[in-house]
Amino acid sequence: MAAPRVRPLLLVDVDGVLLVVGGWDEDGDGGYKPSYVPEAGEMLRRLSADFELHWATTWEASANVEIAPALGLPPLPFVRFDFDYRARTPKLRSVMAYVGDRPCAWIDDDLGPDAVAWAAGRSVPTLLVHADPAEGMARRHVDELRDFAASLG
Repeated sequence: MAAPRVRPLLLVDVDGVLLVVGGWDEDGDGGYKPSYVPEAGEMLRRLSADFELHWATTWEASANVEIAPALGLPPLPFVRFDFDYRARTPKLRSVMAYVGDRPCAWIDDDLGPDAVAWAAGRSVPTLLVHADPAEGMARRHVDELRDFAASLG
């Protein structure tokens, strides 16, 4: 009997990916509520068929309290960050340790040349998807991610 296929990881940022930068709406009580990218929850649920979803956001555990329920998602594992602010991509060191040698995709609005070099040099399939922080995640990103997952068999 063949071993079950291990789905690749999908590391998901929040600000600039699921929440458009500057995308906060007044809540009617003098405060603000996040303004999510339209269909963000639906897009992530669709991607969960092909990937193991993991948060890769500065929200860390708070994403499971604030973001996941709002998008209709279960709590997700998350990267704990030890930021390297000398690096162009401060999250990179933590992401490298977190994913180990697993195939992965990472969608973020802040992926620098150091992240691109890391992804290109890995011995396992790796896809970086850059979201425009003014637009966030879009259907074209979902298509690109699903094509990547399908290419892994």
